[in-house]
This record gives sequence, C-alpha cells and structure tokens, in this order.
Amino acid sequence: MQDITRADVQAAISGFLNDQFLKKAEPDIKRLEKAETEQNEAAIAAAQEALAQWRHKYSAPIWLDDAARRMAGQLKFGSHISKGIHPDAKGDNVNFSADTPLPEHLIGSQSAHALALDANGNAAALPLAAFFNTPVGAAQMVKLRQLITQNHPALQGCFADDAALSDEYQLLFQAALIGATDAPITHERNKQILWPRGEQAIVHDDYICLVPLYPSALTHAVYQQINQARYSEENKLARDNRFKKTAEHKPYVSITQLAITKLGGTKPQNVSQLTSAQGGRNYLLPNLPPKLQSSKAFKISAVAVTIFNKRLRYHSYRGWIEFDEVIKAKKSVMAVRDQRKLALQMILAEVFQIAERIQTQWPAGWSRDYQLSMAEKYWLDPDRADLEGEEAFKAACDAGDWAGEVIRSFALWLNQWLKETHTAIAEDFDEAEESEWRRAMASALRTSQRRFGRIYA
Repeated sequence: MQDITRADVQAAISGFLNDQFLKKAEPDIKRLEKAETEQNEAAIAAAQEALAQWRHKYSAPIWLDDAARRMAGQLKFGSHISKGIHPDAKGDNVNFSADTPLPEHLIGSQSAHALALDANGNAAALPLAAFFNTPVGAAQMVKLRQLITQNHPALQGCFADDAALSDEYQLLFQAALIGATDAPITHERNKQILWPRGEQAIVHDDYICLVPLYPSALTHAVYQQINQARYSEENKLARDNRFKKTAEHKPYVSITQLAITKLGGTKPQNVSQLTSAQGGRNYLLPNLPPKLQSSKAFKISAVAVTIFNKRLRYHSYRGWIEFDEVIKAKKSVMAVRDQRKLALQMILAEVFQIAERIQTQWPAGWSRDYQLSMAEKYWLDPDRADLEGEEAFKAACDAGDWAGEVIRSFALWLNQWLKETHTAIAEDFDEAEESEWRRAMASALRTSQRRFGRIYA
C-alpha cells in the first residue's frame, strides 16, 4: 500500500468513471453507430446529445460531488447488515473487525483475508459502493476504500482540483465507510437474544440484549469460494471428461449436501449490494449434530492377551463375508484369486482402522492396565513411549522387533478362524496359506511405517 501514488489513484478514479459511462451509454453508442451508418442526421444529433449528457454526468467534478454530498448519505456500509435478518429491518449495519484469532475448528469474519464491502440503502446510490471497491495500483491488490479509511497521502487532491474541496469529499467518504455511531439503531424487525448475566439473572432480571446481524461479507466470500470450486473451467472440464475414454481423467470437486436460501425474494437489491450480486442466493452448509461414539465401538478386555480374537472378527465382518464367498468358490481361477486378495485387503483395512482409532483416540499409557502382549502394546499404544518413566517401553518400541510377533498373531488368527469356519477343507489352510497372511500383514505394517515414520496403523 505504501507504493500507491497519486497518479495511481487518479487513474483508478478515471477508469471507474469511464467504465460507468460506457455501461450506461452503451445503448446510445449503438444508436449513434446505426444512425451514422444510415446517415440519419436527426438521429445522429439526438444520440450525440444523449452521449453528451452521459459524459457530463460521469465527468469527475459532477459525479464525485454527487457521490460525496448525496450518495454517501443514502447508503449504509458494513460487513454485517441488518436487512440480512429481515428485508424490512431498518437497523444500522456494522463494520466488524477483530484482531483476536479464533480456535482452529471455528471460522468467522476475521478468518477471511480481505472481506468485500457491503452496502444497502437507496439503490440509485449503489454505484458509490462499487467506486469504493475500485482496485488501485498495478497489482490491483488495494481497494480505494482502504486508502480512504487510512487517510493515505496519495489521496491528496484526487477528488477535486481544489485541495480543500478534495479533502471535504474525502472526509464525507470516510464517514460513510466507517459508519461510526455512538448510539446504533436497531429495529423491530431485528431479532433479539436476552443473554443472562450470571447465575441469578432470572432473580435479578439481569440480561444483556444481543441483536444478531447478518454477516453478508463472510457469506459472500463463502459463496464465491464454493462457486469457484464447483464452476471453474478446470473443474467443469475434469467433470465432463470422467466418462470419456480418450480424455485425461483428473479429480474434480463435487460438493454435496448444499442448500440454498434466498434473501430479498425477487428484489435482492433491497437487501444489499452483495446479496444482489448473488441473486439473493446464500449457501447453507450441513448443520448436523456430532456423531457420537456408538456402544458398538471396539473394546479390549483388560484380561485379554491379544486383540486378534472373536471380537475383532466381529468388527471386521465385511472382509470376512467377502473371504467366505471366495473360499466357497469351486474353481481357483485368476478372478477368484484376485477376489481373495481383495477380501484379505478388506480385512487388513478394517483391522488397521480399529488400530488407528485406538492409537489416536485412546489416552497415551492406556495399555498399562491391560494384559495384552507387549508386542501389541508397542503397536497399539505408541504414545506411551513419550510419557515420563517409560524409557524402557520407548526403547523396545523404537527397536521394532515386536512387529514380527504382531504379524504372526494376525496370521494365526486368520488361519484359525478359516479352519473353524470351513471344517470340510480345514487341511487346506496350511503353512503356505499362513505364510501368505504373514506377507500381507508385514506389507501393511511397512506401508504404515512409511506413512507415519514409525510402525503405526
């Protein structure tokens, strides 16, 4: 912002006024071109007169004077607006700013890098909001409103040839942007929340009245980010190519469970400028209750010496169902063998998901009160190694020799259950089969080790 010069500001203002002129005068420009083609002198004169009026309206002295003296008094600016709660609400808007960061799991207006400026009031004065949002400088990273609110020295003499008049306009713009008031106004259409002050609030009738405002600047940022993710050219191309055999397949974004609420009905401009830019649409993300841990969560008995037991088989039943179907197949063709590998990977995936939950959600050191083998304690309770007084545990855990015992336990568990379930072919599950289960488990452990830098699920 320090690099912004007076010439940058003047160029930005000139560019804005020229854009406004071209936008408003476009019908008359086309009318003039047509009249010149037809050599219709009367039509040429009428179009030229109309264009002259547009040029006069959007000349800097005329437009800036009107903006400062009329428009600035007819708009309410803010990041949180009253009309977002109800279109007929006539309370004040608020420009929210907070330096206090939020916890990582929460987001708010202060989470956004740069919020847009919202405004409502007389729709005819809304071009002033666009004027304040005009980018300044070669990098286009600074908005004119930022310079105005910070009294940037580059603004000197930019709003009028007369220095005193330019300063007066700047003060009027600044007052409109800040919107500071000692007595903010609420309205009967705004909602109110009575927040109790202390445990005896009811007895003492001691409440503070909260008036929530709609965070239109934040919801606009969310709206833009969701639209960019869903409708960008790159995402649309990736989605269109997903069924084309010859096209390159890339991942694409698909946002589900998204609802839309419309503000302002058929006239969203009555709510605010940003709401109008969104066509009144505001995205609603899922507001779901937290998922509670069910009573069917995997548990380990305090006296169990291994987790490879009937209970683990119950919790990894999907893979077992697949495995049983493969075992029942009469022919050992390639397709059946591939299906058996897939079923084995499903069992391993479910076993490792359970292990990960134990490792990450159970408190470090939980295994002290259990009778599990030390090998499985090293595997399932790795954070215990970081506790005070657990130096021996850490040394054994880091050595990794325990992995072999975990691998053997898994292979024995799998083979034993196959023999008991398929008694007619129990002899088929011999050393060769058990070796295959060992190799699969060892590979899964190595993969997890590469992923986490230690043997971990």
